[in-house]
Amino acid sequence: MQVEYINPFIISAIEIFEKVAKIELKKSNLTVKKGTTPENEISIVIGLSGDFMGQVVYSFKRHTAQRVVSCMMPNASADKQMAYMESAISSMANMITGRATILLAGKEKIIYITPPTVAISAKTEMKYSDIPTLSTEFTSRFGTLQINVAIRPK
Repeated sequence: MQVEYINPFIISAIEIFEKVAKIELKKSNLTVKKGTTPENEISIVIGLSGDFMGQVVYSFKRHTAQRVVSCMMPNASADKQMAYMESAISSMANMITGRATILLAGKEKIIYITPPTVAISAKTEMKYSDIPTLSTEFTSRFGTLQINVAIRPK
């Protein structure tokens, strides 16, 4: 796993959170892990194929995800925000991944992404990648976001 593979995800996460939810993210920690298994209750899993293969996992604590959604849907009732929470954070993860893969692929390479899958630790059994992973943690006024990126050229 090369560090330059995670930079597009870092750049994209900061830009998309600011643009879509008006939330400032600050990168706080970068570590190497054995796999993409998340550390929080709510995760969004996106697969990559094409010229790069792998998996990206976005991970939130429940209260952080709820607060992010409240910023994305400021005029919606709390009940409506809860009803759309999985969809809203999936959309955010999809936007980050889409933007990051464009930056990563450049003009010469092609990267396909799978639709996002939401995994809630109490309800979902998920197969996570066990290949070397770069894990970045971001802090915000609402809590932390973890992005686990395990990709390699095909």
